[in-house]
Amino acid sequence: MDDYEFDIRSFFGLLQRQVKLIVLTVVAVLAISTIVVFSLKPMYTASALIMVDPSRKNLLDPEMQGGSSSADSARIDSEVEILRSDNVLLQVIKADDLVQDPEFGVSLSSRSQLLAFLRLAEPTEPTGDQALNQSLSKLRGAVSVQRRGGTYLISLQVRSASPAKAAQLANAVASAYIADQLTSKVQSALASRDILQARIADARNAILVSEGSFDNFVASNIDSIVRDTGRTDLATMQSQIEELTNSRQSTLALANQAQASIDNGDFASLTSGLQSEALAELARQREALQASISNTATGSPTALDLRTELAAIEDRLRQQATTEVEALRNQVAQAQASETSLREDLRTNVLQSNLSANTLTQLYELQQGAELARAQYQTLLSRVQDLEAQATLQVADSRIVSPALAPNGASFPNTGLILSVATLAAIGLGIALAFLYENVLGGFTSEAQLESVLKTRVATAVPRIKAKAGGGSIADLMVESPLSIFAESIRRVRAQIDQALRQRPAGADAAQGSIVVVTSTAPGEGKSTIALSLARSFALSGRSTLLIDCDLRKPSIHKQLNLEPSQGILEFLTDAESVDIAPILKADTVTNAVMLLGARRSGTPTDQLIAGRSFQRLIDAARRSFDIVVIDTPPIGAVVDGLYVAPAADAVVYIVRWASTSQNDARESMRNLESATPETTPIFAVLNQQDRTKGSYSNKYGDYYSEYT
Repeated sequence: MDDYEFDIRSFFGLLQRQVKLIVLTVVAVLAISTIVVFSLKPMYTASALIMVDPSRKNLLDPEMQGGSSSADSARIDSEVEILRSDNVLLQVIKADDLVQDPEFGVSLSSRSQLLAFLRLAEPTEPTGDQALNQSLSKLRGAVSVQRRGGTYLISLQVRSASPAKAAQLANAVASAYIADQLTSKVQSALASRDILQARIADARNAILVSEGSFDNFVASNIDSIVRDTGRTDLATMQSQIEELTNSRQSTLALANQAQASIDNGDFASLTSGLQSEALAELARQREALQASISNTATGSPTALDLRTELAAIEDRLRQQATTEVEALRNQVAQAQASETSLREDLRTNVLQSNLSANTLTQLYELQQGAELARAQYQTLLSRVQDLEAQATLQVADSRIVSPALAPNGASFPNTGLILSVATLAAIGLGIALAFLYENVLGGFTSEAQLESVLKTRVATAVPRIKAKAGGGSIADLMVESPLSIFAESIRRVRAQIDQALRQRPAGADAAQGSIVVVTSTAPGEGKSTIALSLARSFALSGRSTLLIDCDLRKPSIHKQLNLEPSQGILEFLTDAESVDIAPILKADTVTNAVMLLGARRSGTPTDQLIAGRSFQRLIDAARRSFDIVVIDTPPIGAVVDGLYVAPAADAVVYIVRWASTSQNDARESMRNLESATPETTPIFAVLNQQDRTKGSYSNKYGDYYSEYT
């Protein structure tokens, strides 16, 4: 099987020969597939279609721009991965409580169920995290996400044993994905806002520091500025600013102290601090009521009335004090406004004055620092307000363009597809088994295969011939139909043997006849028919020929010749001294070949007879008396007799039945045969009973042959 060409005719011949095996394989595979298909739990698939728009979604910006096509493609691929991420699936599990769901919820593993069934271990319920991971794993296996080609569409599919649940989960996953996308955008905007808000306080302090530095420089150098410019009004403005600052600070301190007294209910400190006649009058009324309450019996109607009046007085005190505190704060605000206006005027006048270069440079540096700090503060403040607006005006980049609907039919198992694939697989398996059987486990189907496996010369392939209608042996064709394919194939064997015998090494006795041993591996391979045909072929070629039926266990040649001798080779070998060989020898009725036949089957081991002196003397006498001695031996795979005959052979014909003899048995028999024969003895393999297919060699050259009818 190493090197021989593939022949399409041989392939179809193989299919024809092994059609039963192929059909049986197909039927078995289809039966198993049908049982499996109808035992599978049906699954339903619901599909939702989501569209992703990669353009910017800033509602505050009228110009929404998209990115490049390559960036958009990467964005869509990223959204596919986000859609199938555990974060989205966990949201669905929590929202729909899938941990408690019979299909996607917690279940015992097969190992735990088996141990519990065998009572080897008690089943243990999984922990919270284990249960969540189990549900997540089941849902992840049921969800499938793919991008539709190069479009912006994403197909989301969910499988479930229930069509309604499949549609529900598909829509739930899509909604969770869009909600997560929107939440992420809002959180991103708010996170950016929080980062900027932390910088706003620093920017505000920077403004105060820079402006304070300018004002402190003017205040510290007012005398030199007045001296350089000659403007005494600048000193007057600085004095007014200082007075306003002191007045504002004292008023603010008084307002804060009064507010603290209001909060603590310290009316005495409140009255003394604000120095208000209205508050003083209310305080006197309060003290008078407290004195009256102390002189009145506790729990009496008068005491209750006095306490009610006292509470009203205290409320009026708080209201009056709050009004006066507000007035103080208004004074502080007015003073702050006047101070700010006066400072701006002072800054402007100072900068417009005829200052020295050194002073002017320092003032400009301080002014620029203040303006930069003010601009940065305004930018940060504007950006924070923009981010706060964006957080409330975000829209998702994705939308559901086609929600999932409950499917009408199950998506799994696809009975038609599975059975179709199973049919193709079964046919392929059947052909593979047929090929394996014929080329490995089974028999030989071609001469090239036989030669490749046995590593020996193949003489020919003998065609399969139907038995004659009136009985008789197929070997009769050597005489009755000498131009038949069968007769020609036997002559091919004879020609191979003749060539080998002519090439015998020097020293071989040419006066001695040649021994041709015919054997096979197993019974029923046509060995005896080939031996008889070969003997007749040699006899017809003009050489004296002896055929010895050496199959002592099961002689059969006498049956093909319709002869029933009373004594045969078994009796001769058993008692050569008393049995005369002459009566045992029979002449072939159709040729001049001589036959040494068997008369009966041996009931005892025969290898001792073959290995004995009587058989050796018989072989020596046959060599001297005949040109060709053909010995039909028992199958060497079943009986060892042939291995004792093989050393005497000048040529061995090894019969292999077409598509029947096991290759392993043939290899083993060939190894034994090669060990038993001398190295110079050629072994010819013959492929017997070969089927003749249409277009074969014999049919191509059919005009050269004739067949019996």
